[in-house]
Amino acid sequence: MTFNIDKFIKTLAWFLVVHFTTFSYAGRSHFVTTELNIRNDMQGFKRQEIVYFCQAINSGLEYGWRRAKKPPLGHTFNVLLEGGQKLEEEVHRCHFRSVLGTANVDIRMTAIDAEMCNYKKACAIHEVTPEGIIFDGKEWDFQERYPRLIPRRYLEAKWKPWPRRGTVAQESQRRPGGSQ
Repeated sequence: MTFNIDKFIKTLAWFLVVHFTTFSYAGRSHFVTTELNIRNDMQGFKRQEIVYFCQAINSGLEYGWRRAKKPPLGHTFNVLLEGGQKLEEEVHRCHFRSVLGTANVDIRMTAIDAEMCNYKKACAIHEVTPEGIIFDGKEWDFQERYPRLIPRRYLEAKWKPWPRRGTVAQESQRRPGGSQ
């Protein structure tokens, strides 16, 4: 058996190329998509309509004003998150309006959240109810030694009532420069 130096160098070169490509790809980030689900659940009112506006703070992406007229209508926004070694959090600031008043919610998402919800519908839903905005979904429980997903349902924000029309008119008359 003879030692072929040319074959050895070609094999070594091929091994180094594959090895370098694999490790250089491992350091790069990858992108994951997930959904931001908002559902109208305003039951028992004459006007069940909700209006809301959401904006991604880090990327500056605005989803615009949306309207859900009757329960259980709502919208689903597709969100692109960057994963890999750069595990950044994307914050979606949403402003809700209804007959009951206004509510503001900051919805935080990471690529880990997106990967756990991959290929599943409605992993986390933000329900707009008469009590306020309710989160209904799964969250990581870090209280135990090995974190696991547990179902959670809690109130994220309460409604801030609209100001009374009579009070606004009286306050503008009391201020200097108000309508007389």
